[in-house]
Amino acid sequence: MDGELRAAVDAPNPGASTVYSKGPASAAAGLLTTDDAWAKPRGPAPGEARRATRWLSLRTKGVLAMLVLIGYPAVIAVFLANERQGLVTIVQQMEANQARIGLIEPVLAGLARALAETPSVVDVQEAMRSPTTTFHDPGFRLQTLSRALDEVALAFPALGDDVGRYKRAAATPGVQLAVSAFAPLRDVEQLLLAKLQHIRSDLESNNRDLSQQYRSTQQFIGVFATSANVVGAVVCVAVILVFFTRLARDINHLKERASAIVSGYDGPPLPKTRRDEIGGLIDAVNRMQADLRRAESQMELARQQRFHQEKMAAVGSLASAIGHEVSNPIAAISGVAQFLVDESAADPKLRDTKVGEFAGQILKQTERIAHIVRQMTTLTAPRSPEPELLDLNALVRSTAGFIRYDKRFRGVEFQEALAQDLPAVTAVADHLTQVLINLLINSADATDHLVPPAPRRIRLATGVAGDSVLLSVSDNGRGMTPEVRARAFDETFTTKPVGQGRGIGLFVCKNLVERGGGRIELASAPDAGTIATVHIPLAQSGGATI
Repeated sequence: MDGELRAAVDAPNPGASTVYSKGPASAAAGLLTTDDAWAKPRGPAPGEARRATRWLSLRTKGVLAMLVLIGYPAVIAVFLANERQGLVTIVQQMEANQARIGLIEPVLAGLARALAETPSVVDVQEAMRSPTTTFHDPGFRLQTLSRALDEVALAFPALGDDVGRYKRAAATPGVQLAVSAFAPLRDVEQLLLAKLQHIRSDLESNNRDLSQQYRSTQQFIGVFATSANVVGAVVCVAVILVFFTRLARDINHLKERASAIVSGYDGPPLPKTRRDEIGGLIDAVNRMQADLRRAESQMELARQQRFHQEKMAAVGSLASAIGHEVSNPIAAISGVAQFLVDESAADPKLRDTKVGEFAGQILKQTERIAHIVRQMTTLTAPRSPEPELLDLNALVRSTAGFIRYDKRFRGVEFQEALAQDLPAVTAVADHLTQVLINLLINSADATDHLVPPAPRRIRLATGVAGDSVLLSVSDNGRGMTPEVRARAFDETFTTKPVGQGRGIGLFVCKNLVERGGGRIELASAPDAGTIATVHIPLAQSGGATI
């Protein structure tokens, strides 16, 4: 049915040209939905902060900061303690190596002496010339080295076989030994001495490596401790500075915004960048701004309503007085004119003159004056502030007929496409009248740039779409850009020059229509005119209410 109303709005009346061409008008229709028409940020929605993320209080942040301040040195201390334990391990390894060297040293010295006292090859060769030559028993060496050898064999299990061979070779019974017994003993002594010297060399080399590792670790501990302290202090100071800088900045923003709200600020809400008590305070300030703005809007709407009612009451009182004062002379003039018309028709002498024609014109003009007085008296008569059953078509005709006498509507061609058998609406007559007057004035202002022979047209249409009665006001004016259309219902927004409007008209229309459960839509495009459609919901009784 909405499409049928659009078609009725765009369709021409008999004897009148169309308001829109099919191209631009079709493009303009449906460009704007109800949600887009007056979308305006009113601060964060209730519960938005809770839905976004769980916020941390300043106290919680302080506790976390204290835990970090305590935990960071504790972690550094644990790490350094672990490194120092590594130093202790290195020292223990060096001491163990030194103890092993201490075990080896007596054996090395004893073996060196024993090897020096053992007959050499030359001695053995000389002794071989005298087979009866004997040497002293080497068992005394084994007696002095026995305990040391046992400790070496226990400390170095790999030398156990060599120590055993040496003991067996040196423990030959008898006071004297044959010359042939010294050669194996010397070989065993040399082999054991070489292995012990190699082990001592390895232990000393290992100690040198451990000593170097000890110095490197100790140096690393010193550098790391210093760096950790410096980095921790710098990070701590930086975090504190950033935290308190942001805190001071947000508090200053809140202070400035609170002052601005008191001064009438109506811009976007404060962005919420925190999830703590300051963030909650930002939400509260934004809600306060939205609540104050809504309260101011309601106050402005109430003021406009009172102004409209007082104005209509004053006009009605004046119209009543003027009608009463004018009705008598108009009636006299009308009576005289009617007498002249009758006389000119009855008297042959007057029939050939223009007295009858002039009297007829006077009679028509007096009837026109009387009609205008009746229109003014009817439109401005006091009405009930409560919803009542209304004939929407009659209200449209009377309002359009009265407002066309305004100088802003000179040269405007009114077209009507009022649906037949339109159901009655339940509404406050003053509200519908005020909405229609505002829409008509906006249409007249939108076409004031057109000069003859370009026509200025305003089209009024009514119809039924689903569960709503529709009232449409369209024009062939300059239209609106998408940016202007999106803000058309914002309070105090206007594109008119200074002194020609304050942008309150459409805002009042929107509030009056929505108060009765209806809605208002705009469809417009630059240079394609504008269509304003009011949806009045049908009441359960068969009528509509607003």
